[in-house]
Amino acid sequence: MRQRYDSREWSNAGGSDRQAGTARDRLNEAIKELRRLTEEQLFQAVERLSDVEDICDDSSVSVESLRRIRIWSAECLHLAAELEAAARCCRLIEQELRQQIDAPLAGGNGQADPLGDLRSDESAGKGHRGIGLPGWLKAISPRNHPAHGPPGRSEAASPMALEGLSMVPSAQPLHMPSRPEADVAALMLGPLEVDVAGRRVLKWNSLKARAVFQYLLIHRGRPVRRDVLMELQWPDHTHTSARNNLNVALHSLRNTLDGPWQGRQPVLYQDGCYVLNPGLMWWVDRDEFLSALSQADIDRISGQLRQAICHYQRAIRLYRGPPFDDDLAGGDWYLPEQRHLAELYLQALENLGEIYFDLGELASAECSGKLALASDPCCEPVHRLLMRCYASQNKQQLVTRQYRLCVDALRDELDVSPGAETLRLFRDLTSASP
Repeated sequence: MRQRYDSREWSNAGGSDRQAGTARDRLNEAIKELRRLTEEQLFQAVERLSDVEDICDDSSVSVESLRRIRIWSAECLHLAAELEAAARCCRLIEQELRQQIDAPLAGGNGQADPLGDLRSDESAGKGHRGIGLPGWLKAISPRNHPAHGPPGRSEAASPMALEGLSMVPSAQPLHMPSRPEADVAALMLGPLEVDVAGRRVLKWNSLKARAVFQYLLIHRGRPVRRDVLMELQWPDHTHTSARNNLNVALHSLRNTLDGPWQGRQPVLYQDGCYVLNPGLMWWVDRDEFLSALSQADIDRISGQLRQAICHYQRAIRLYRGPPFDDDLAGGDWYLPEQRHLAELYLQALENLGEIYFDLGELASAECSGKLALASDPCCEPVHRLLMRCYASQNKQQLVTRQYRLCVDALRDELDVSPGAETLRLFRDLTSASP
C-alpha cells in the first residue's frame, strides 16, 4: 500500500510542481502590483486630500479656490481608481493564500507542517486579530518594506514564507465552497460582496443604503421595524427627516439589488416593517457557515468523525473574517455578532484539531491549532492541544516552547497567567516545573 501511494505521489509530482509554480507566480505578481500601487506617491495623495479642509475654511470664493477644488476632485478620482486596483490585488492575494492554506488544513498522516514557523511567529506577536486593508497597506508600504526596516527581518506574509504551502500534497484537495444559482448571493463574513443575478455589485451609490442592507441581511427572515432603522442610521434627526432619509436609502438599495424579478421588489414593506423578499432565492455565507457548524456538531456527537471533518472544513473556508470587515464607517450594532461568529470559528478550528488528534493525524491537528491561534493567541485549549501533539511525537522542546507562547500571549494580551489545567498538563508532559 505504501509503495502504491508513493508511486502515485511521484507520478503527480510534475503536475503538482507546475501548479505550485503557477500559484506562486500569481501571488508574486499580485503582491508586486499591490506594492507598486501603494508607493509613496499614493500615500502623499491621501495626505493632499486633507487640503479640502483649508478650502472649506476659506471665507472668500476665488479663482484659486476653484482651481484647488478641481485639482482635489481629480486627485479623488485618481485615488479611487488606484484603491480599487489595490483592492482587486488584495482579493487575488487572499484567494491564492486561502487555496494554499486549504491544502495542509485537509492534512494527512505524516505530512510536514508548512505553517509551523509562520503561525508560531503570528501567535507570539501582538495585534494579530485581523489587520484588514489598512494593515495590508502598512505591510506592503515602502516605509515598512524589508529594505527600509531592520536587516534580517522577514515578512510573515511574504511569498518565500508561504512558498511551501502549495507544495504540500493533500489526500483530500479542498476547494472554496461553491455558490449555487441564487437571485442574490451575499458574502458578509469578511468584506461585503454581493452578486445580483450573477452580476457583482461593484459600487454602492449610498453608504446608508449599504448600512440598511447590512442590518436586513443579519436579520434576514425577521421583519425589522422602520423606527429601528431610522434610530440606528439617523439618531440625531427629527422623525420626519429620518423617515425621508430612510426612504431615499431604500430607493437606492432597491436600485442596487434590481434584477430580472418581473416586478418583485428585493425589499418589502409590510405592517411598518421591512424584510428581504423571501420570494427571491438568497444565498448568504453566514447562513451556510452556521448550517455547516450545526451539522458538524451533530456528526461529531454521533461519532461520524469523517463527516464532521468535512462540515468543519466547509465552515472554516466560509469564514473570511468578521462580518463587514471592510465597513469603513463602522457600526457598534454588529459588534456582538462579530464576536459571536469569531468564537464559533475558533471553536470549529479547536474541534477540528481535536478530531484530527483523536484520529492520530497529528500534522493536521497542528495546522488547525495554529490557525486557531492566529485568530486568538490566548486560547488555552488550543495551546494545550498543540502541547499534546508535540508530546505524542516526543518533541519535548516544542512542548515547552508552546507553553511559553501561551504564557507570553496571556501576559501581553490579558495580564493573566495560564490556568491550572494548562499548568498541570505542562507538568505532566514534561515532568518539570515551568
